[in-house]
Amino acid sequence: MDFSLPKKYKLCSLKKIEELFATGNLIKAFPIRILFLLEESALNEKESEAPFFQVLFSAPKRKFKHAHDRNYIKRVMKEILRHQKPELESFLSAHNKKLVFSITFVGTERPDYKFLEQKLGKAIQLLLLEINSNA
Repeated sequence: MDFSLPKKYKLCSLKKIEELFATGNLIKAFPIRILFLLEESALNEKESEAPFFQVLFSAPKRKFKHAHDRNYIKRVMKEILRHQKPELESFLSAHNKKLVFSITFVGTERPDYKFLEQKLGKAIQLLLLEINSNA
């Protein structure tokens, strides 16, 4: 099992980010907010190297004034997603889908790892249920 989360999994395309925020679906599992777009997976050779999902992490500056708090939250969310990557990829490959999504922490207090792991795990399960119902 590959638990790495290299740069190709990071959502960097401005066009995709704008499309995500304009037409994406929203899942709320306080204190996590997931905005996602589902695409059909292309089977040609060029697309085969592309990852099954791309993700964007954010924590609001309005609620966390210090950059080290925002960076901590994003780093922990990335680590938690890294551990759940094989489950997410196998689910997406089984449904022949590609996923573009953003994970935003909307709580007001800096969370610890265990709390965030529990809440993000629940949010990802809700995301998988939503994808399954749309498929």
